[in-house]
Amino acid sequence: MATSTLLVNKGVNTLPDIPQAIYTSPVNGAGTIITAFTAANNSTSNKSYKAYIASAGDELINPQVPFKIVLWADIDLGTGIDGQTIPSGGSLYVECSAAESIYFTVSGKET
Repeated sequence: MATSTLLVNKGVNTLPDIPQAIYTSPVNGAGTIITAFTAANNSTSNKSYKAYIASAGDELINPQVPFKIVLWADIDLGTGIDGQTIPSGGSLYVECSAAESIYFTVSGKET
């Protein structure tokens, strides 16, 4: 059985309000199970984010985390995304209200 490892350490969006991939599951496996997800707001004002999981080539329509506000100097544990599986070759995307305002840390098991 696969062990949980750090997949993303301080991943950020470089553009506001545009989903960007912060992790892609290996194509030669059965997918990646997310075991921990943290969104840390290190700015001086409240920011929001959305998180999506999509297969390779899929359109991003329905986010797993539809809209979450993270208060300044606070963290969010991504309720609703822990335990989700990123399909083989699929990606985890995040979209933030401001560029480089929320830092994402993700752990998981590549199966």
